[in-house]
Amino acid sequence: MHAEYNRTRSIFDLPDRKFYRPSGDVDLSVTFCGNQAANPLGPAAGPHTQLAQNIVLSWLAGSRIIELKTVQVNDHLELTRPCIDIATVGYNTEWSQELRLDQSLREYVKAHMMTEILERWLFGPSNNGRPTNLATVFDVSVGYNLAGIRSTAICDWLRSMRDASKIIEQLRAEIPSEFAEWSDLPFKPEISNSITLSTFHGTPAEEIERICEFLLTEMDYHVIIKMNPPMLGKDRLEHFLYDLLGYTDIEVNQKVYDVNITFTDAVAVVRRLQATAARCGKTIGVKFGNTLEVVNKGKFLKDKIQYLSGQPLHILHLALVDEWRKAFDSEFPISFSAGVDVNNVADCVSIGLVPVTVCTDLLRTGGYGRIPQYLSALERRMKEAGVKTIPEFVRSVNRTTSVSGGKVSGDQGHSSVSEILSRSLKNPRYRADHNLKSPRKIGSHLFLWDCINCDKCIPVCPNDANFSFEIEPVETHYSNVTISDRGWTESPGGNFIIKKSHQIATFADACNDCGNCDVFCPEDGGPYLEKPRFFGSLESWQKWTNLSGFVLSVDQQGLVLQGRFKHVECSLRLNEGTGRSEFVFDGCTITVNTRDAKVVAATLQDGSVEKQVDMRYYYIMKTLLSGMASGKGVNFVNADLQEGLKTHA
Repeated sequence: MHAEYNRTRSIFDLPDRKFYRPSGDVDLSVTFCGNQAANPLGPAAGPHTQLAQNIVLSWLAGSRIIELKTVQVNDHLELTRPCIDIATVGYNTEWSQELRLDQSLREYVKAHMMTEILERWLFGPSNNGRPTNLATVFDVSVGYNLAGIRSTAICDWLRSMRDASKIIEQLRAEIPSEFAEWSDLPFKPEISNSITLSTFHGTPAEEIERICEFLLTEMDYHVIIKMNPPMLGKDRLEHFLYDLLGYTDIEVNQKVYDVNITFTDAVAVVRRLQATAARCGKTIGVKFGNTLEVVNKGKFLKDKIQYLSGQPLHILHLALVDEWRKAFDSEFPISFSAGVDVNNVADCVSIGLVPVTVCTDLLRTGGYGRIPQYLSALERRMKEAGVKTIPEFVRSVNRTTSVSGGKVSGDQGHSSVSEILSRSLKNPRYRADHNLKSPRKIGSHLFLWDCINCDKCIPVCPNDANFSFEIEPVETHYSNVTISDRGWTESPGGNFIIKKSHQIATFADACNDCGNCDVFCPEDGGPYLEKPRFFGSLESWQKWTNLSGFVLSVDQQGLVLQGRFKHVECSLRLNEGTGRSEFVFDGCTITVNTRDAKVVAATLQDGSVEKQVDMRYYYIMKTLLSGMASGKGVNFVNADLQEGLKTHA
């Protein structure tokens, strides 16, 4: 972070100009499960809250209630790839944390510590002379059944989230010297004290209730229950989806109507849990909500069932909020995540929903850089209403004088939801015919080098796995080298041409092959598949032997790039002392004059009688190595090697 910010004024490719800095004109703070947060917005549990850099990116952009990606006892999932398709509305087939439990814990604690350091490093004690409220809440998401949640592994994990002291001390020792000023910070040991509960579709009401009782009473957590769209009932759900919104091409998985908890049962469960929560001094709330199971009729995702999100889900869950407000007092805690974007975020906040979280819209062009727009839209609406705080905003919209913690009282809360639902149903932006157009494709195919350089693939990656780097354009003729026990000879090879200096690569350790960059890339092929794939360590490069890719390191002799092209491994070492490069390819060692690329020696190392080396691979390796060592950019590949690169570039 330090090197990137000082050189490019960005962190994880998010430019400083997109860091959210409150205007100070209005107070966006809210209370969630007894915790203060500087504003009610954040990322939903999903691809934006899996790794430390995801969480830091959302925090820099302004998120202050961060719903961590769901963990479960089965932490050895094998998911199909790609798993995200946001070409029109939103579909996915990924549903849980893809890391091991201990890895997830470290990522979440690491992110928590990083935000505390960033708060002091970038934002300081004040903003334009006014105190800056950066209070942030991490909300755990856990699933999916009683047996799993009661397991020793999950219980130990949840206890560690309540007191992460041991992990904090382990990570403290890893704080880079650039941040030594903050290495002794008294980092908060409690990472989270609230849980948003996800359950399998079809989990019985009784089991959901027992899970909540366990989390409230034995694990001492506040609990928010994530609710599912089929609670509307088949007739009403499909009336919204087909008759009113026109999504007749979507086929709901009919099984969900038979196995999901009903609205009536959900109300009864929550009413009983209110008494339990009150005895424990805890919060019980609901979240609207979960995705909708639908039949996969497309070709991009591979599973038979996929999960619907985006614009149609917004309407379905808004309708559920409307029904819930009829059954419960308007002060009952409701969080919301369904098709939230810059156009409706202020409406969601105005009806007392806390938090309002986003997923699908952050996967679109601009990525995390869209979050400041939501907050600006909320600030603008509050200013238009002539109010200074969220409770005042809720009161002004709901025309009532009774408000507590951002929640309205009485029937006005329900009527306001009904009004927004009615208005949204008339808004063409939620209808199918308004969401038919996929991101534009221009008919060309991606290759290793030289795309159109739109850079859309960088911000749409939730993990910041795609990055740009700079090279010197190349146009040269090369000769191949034939090596035998009699020596070596050169023979005609071909032309090696790279026209553009700006190139794209993928950091494999952060890429989970979700495919979102493919959806938004104007060219075919997918950046995560076609562009150079760099690994973060020799260990990870050796682990994924089925993938072509590269790993960069530096030692006392110089820079070393190791590569794999399908199943052939190679390496290129730059030795600045001799002015020569050593290229090892398929059992052959070729020494090249670094300055003019002339071959000066070639030998066989594997006992073969004769081999021919296609020197195109040498130029690929040389170009990649020079690009990483150029010092023109900082990324996951070269960040830890900056000192070495200064010496050897």
